[in-house]
Amino acid sequence: MSPRKKRDPEGTRTAVLENAEKLFAAKGFNGTSIAEISQASGISDGLILYHFKSKPKLYQEVLERISLRYMKVLGSLKNMNLPPREMMEKSLKEVFNFWKTDSTYNRISLWAYLEKQEHSIDNEAKLTAGLADYLKSLQTSGHFSKDIHPFVFLSMIIGPIHFWFRYKSRFTEILQLKKRAEKLDDIFLEQFTEMLMSFMNP
Repeated sequence: MSPRKKRDPEGTRTAVLENAEKLFAAKGFNGTSIAEISQASGISDGLILYHFKSKPKLYQEVLERISLRYMKVLGSLKNMNLPPREMMEKSLKEVFNFWKTDSTYNRISLWAYLEKQEHSIDNEAKLTAGLADYLKSLQTSGHFSKDIHPFVFLSMIIGPIHFWFRYKSRFTEILQLKKRAEKLDDIFLEQFTEMLMSFMNP
């Protein structure tokens, strides 16, 4: 009689979340089934549902897991105690690099838009509200222009970055850009930052 396999609930959850994230990124929420996640993770449908209850709840946990990675990137800046202008430049760079390197977040975000997913991510909502409050405090202290509303500025950050990574290859082809992808990223980030920093006061 073979020895009984030791249960590892945390390992099971991690395996399911990792494989579900890859599948949701590749095929979207609607295009991914529990059976496919089961096959990819090597964990039965029943055990997946035991841990996550349903596909929507599993999807929600995947979103929360990704948002924690995003929060960790920006949260690390809080302890640096940088001057406002330097903090803004550093934050823009970190956000850009996160979207550049975390491809599954980028793809899941696109799928969520295409599928009109309305799942709210509590961590990300808190982060966005915190960033808006930070911008308001900079306006109060005179470091940031009062001519632009914080929600507009935040949209100006996220929107173009999303667009750049989704259409960079198409732009490169249509406009016959000769520079390497890495160099194009550097040019975009440098000029994008320069444009946004025009709203910062000296």
